[in-house]
Amino acid sequence: MKIKKMTATFGRLKNSSLELSPGLNIIEAPNEHGKSTWCGFISAMLYGVDTSERDRNGYLSAKTRFRPWDGGDMVGTMKLEAGGRDITIQRSTKGTSPMKNFIAVYTGTADFIKTMTGDTAGEELTGVSRPIFERTAYIRRPDIRVNQTSDLEKRISSIVSSGEENASFTDADALMRSWQRRLKFNRSGTIPALQQKLKEAQDRLRLIESSSDEIANLRNTIGRLEKQIELMERDLEIHDKLEKRASVHRVREAKENAQRAAQKVDELRAAVTKNGHEMTREDINDIRETAAAVIPLRNVASDAERALWQSEKDLSDVMAKRKASPLFGHSSDEVSADISSAAALEEKIRNAKDKKPVRWLPISVTVLGILALIVTSGLLSPFGNLVPSLAGVLGRTIPGLVASAIITIVGIGLFFVKPKEKRNDPEILAGILDKYNVNSSSRLSSLLAAYSELSSQEDEAKSRRDSARLTYEKASETAREAEEQAIAKLAPFIPDVKSGDAVLSALNETEALIDKLTRAQFDMISSQNVYETLAADQDEAEEVDESYLPVPIRNRQDTLAALERAKAQLTDATRAYDLATGAQRTLGDPAVIEGEIQSISEEIEAQSTQYEALGLAVDTLSEANSELQTRFSPLISRKAGEILSTLTDGRYEKLVFDRGFDAVAKEAASPVSRNVLALSEGTADEIYFSLRLAMCELILDGSDPCPIILDDALTNFDDQRCHRALDLLSELSKERQILLFTCHSREGEYLSGRDGVEIIKI
Repeated sequence: MKIKKMTATFGRLKNSSLELSPGLNIIEAPNEHGKSTWCGFISAMLYGVDTSERDRNGYLSAKTRFRPWDGGDMVGTMKLEAGGRDITIQRSTKGTSPMKNFIAVYTGTADFIKTMTGDTAGEELTGVSRPIFERTAYIRRPDIRVNQTSDLEKRISSIVSSGEENASFTDADALMRSWQRRLKFNRSGTIPALQQKLKEAQDRLRLIESSSDEIANLRNTIGRLEKQIELMERDLEIHDKLEKRASVHRVREAKENAQRAAQKVDELRAAVTKNGHEMTREDINDIRETAAAVIPLRNVASDAERALWQSEKDLSDVMAKRKASPLFGHSSDEVSADISSAAALEEKIRNAKDKKPVRWLPISVTVLGILALIVTSGLLSPFGNLVPSLAGVLGRTIPGLVASAIITIVGIGLFFVKPKEKRNDPEILAGILDKYNVNSSSRLSSLLAAYSELSSQEDEAKSRRDSARLTYEKASETAREAEEQAIAKLAPFIPDVKSGDAVLSALNETEALIDKLTRAQFDMISSQNVYETLAADQDEAEEVDESYLPVPIRNRQDTLAALERAKAQLTDATRAYDLATGAQRTLGDPAVIEGEIQSISEEIEAQSTQYEALGLAVDTLSEANSELQTRFSPLISRKAGEILSTLTDGRYEKLVFDRGFDAVAKEAASPVSRNVLALSEGTADEIYFSLRLAMCELILDGSDPCPIILDDALTNFDDQRCHRALDLLSELSKERQILLFTCHSREGEYLSGRDGVEIIKI
């Protein structure tokens, strides 16, 4: 078998192709450029994608790891030569199952290879199953180590023994142990079942009694179960008719989908055709380059427009602040004069408040009143000569006393009467300050300074606004002229263009239509493939029963399960009925039951003897397998040892593998052997590389051997050992195709110019 060409939409690969030669192909590519993806694609094309795998911590299943990056479906084509004929195989996604659809034809013809299916293609082409292929010819880092499987064990056993590939110690051991478990495993198996049956027979022997009611119940149960079975079998017939109808409908629907997809392609192709020319992405890119010249000029005009708007806003803000000032509408000279007048009045008022005159009138009246009270009350009678006039006026009478008290009260009241001030100066000052809504001349001076600053800012803002307007007008005119030039240039392609925005919009719409056309073409191919696949299995023209069919309550699976349960129950009920009627017939005669007990006892003894014999056979088979290993190990170890000796220039002279393919290597100059775990990572890779090549030669031989795929398998080899490995691969490529994927250039440089070597750079 030789791979000639592959085309893949798989992982990071999108409709990528790779052509190969028959000999040694060295495919060079940097990391993250699809080497491992191509290797995974080869495995998927041969054996499909295992959809039972699940993602887990630290591991991605193939269906997740190689899901196309663009969100589409996995599809691929592989052209190869096998058995002297050229074959083309194709795989595509079916529903949610990636690479499930499979087609194989002889290249250049429409002749399907009906014997080759998606499940059997890999084994038919390579000669081995997937587990053997992945442990021999599929050599990749870091999974270069080989582990054991039953398939590989069978193949090796056939080589070292009888040639029969159906013989496997693991399978035979498992089979005999399953037979043992069937006979007896803890409390389950036929022996415990017979022992239980013996106990039941013994119980029946001791407890025989009337069973008429039990027989009647069993008869009713049997009738009920037979009716249920009849109804469920009728439901199964309806399910068959419904499924056949659904199958024909699916084919017809798939055909209609394919026709609609083709019609959609035609509609979209017409939509992207301009003036008789079907627009392509290259046309769009050419036109977009022409239209792109307008965008920078528009951006300049937009920036100038924003600058103009900002300058106008700044001017408006300054003008609003100036209008909000209490000084708005007054000249600076007027305000300055008012500041001087207010300051002078404030000084004059402060000086007047500092001089407080003595209030003689209230003091005199109060003293006079007090003296009058003293005289009228007679307190100064001994001194009457000192105040004869006052005493004479007031006398010592009650009215005189009241008059004296009134004089005293009036004098005291005059203290609380505020003398009238001159109010001309404060009123004038208040009039000046109220005019500007301030409370002092200093505050008015601050407002004047702030108002003068706002006036200066307004003049500067007007200047900036005028400059920004000129810049905007010039930039807008330049952008308009460029847009008109672009429109004139684009008119032959898009005649309805009237503005630069319309050009870009038309380009975007056309490009979106091209994207839709591409997807529609893919959908058309997929729909056609689905239709062809379904039509191959079902004749859409086949007549089906379209009459009304009542849908059963249970689906097919549940109906089958219920039917099996009912049949089993019927069997048990019939057996119980037979036993009950037999017991009834033999009522009073224990001879029949004793015979049953004897038969069961003999069966228990026979099965116990068989159980012991199986245990002896398991032990004997294990000893035979150990003997077989003594024949297998030297064969594979000798061949792998020869390859390792070549790689290491004779440093390791002996190599031994056990049944699990754990390796032990011996250096020529060392008296002892070393486990592979004690060696360097590079040497370990070389050991398992040697093992895989040896297994390829012993297991994957024949006149048309399958290719060997190496995914960075020589990464850990030093230059000398890498060169020896390349010499070995070059020699092997004379007999079988070899694909070496590498991220280094040393392999290609070393084998450059050698016959049978093709160097491919991705």
